[in-house]
Amino acid sequence: MTLIKNAWPSDRPSQLILAASALFALIYLFDDFGISAPFTVNVVIKAAGIVLLAIYALRQDHLVLAAGLALGAVGDVFLALDESVLPLGIAAFGLGHLVYIWLFARWRMQAGPRGGMSRIAALAIAAFGLVMLGWLQPYFGELRVAASVYNAIILVMAILAVLGRSPTLALIGALLFVVSDSVLAVRLFADQLEWAGPVVWVTYYLGQAGIALGLARARPGSAT
Repeated sequence: MTLIKNAWPSDRPSQLILAASALFALIYLFDDFGISAPFTVNVVIKAAGIVLLAIYALRQDHLVLAAGLALGAVGDVFLALDESVLPLGIAAFGLGHLVYIWLFARWRMQAGPRGGMSRIAALAIAAFGLVMLGWLQPYFGELRVAASVYNAIILVMAILAVLGRSPTLALIGALLFVVSDSVLAVRLFADQLEWAGPVVWVTYYLGQAGIALGLARARPGSAT
């Protein structure tokens, strides 16, 4: 709670934007996994929470972060549509993670290394990613190249978040993204963990929110 309190904005409009984002995320959790609103409404609800996070980043004059979040919202829309546009969803998320890679790399270069057990943690993340990638390869089919590249991108993002002295809330967000995408990949490609839809959504939204809250107001060189 202290991490969130320290990252929480003091101005009322930003607070309302973040509260509305969390509300849309909660509505989607109940809607997509129970209430079942009309398809179009469902897609709007799903994307709205992340769009509002992007608007919050814009209010903090962090255009690059806003672009990464907006690409995530675009990915949300594509994943909600027909499977034929799944590659576009993967591409949108991949581009969003490339933005996050740039941001975490900037923190690593300007704020310095995290130290401690960060290198061991980075190696553990890399090993986990390689095991997951090897296991899922037979299930990727025609998306083998795209899914493999995406897997590499998100692992680099998480590893840079661990190695650099980026804000702790952003680091937690990056790790939650790894959890979310790993569970989603097993569910989407291996047709397992059918029960895990809510887990994917909660970890995904909290991952985006953690990165947004962690990075929107902080800058490399400031207190983390």
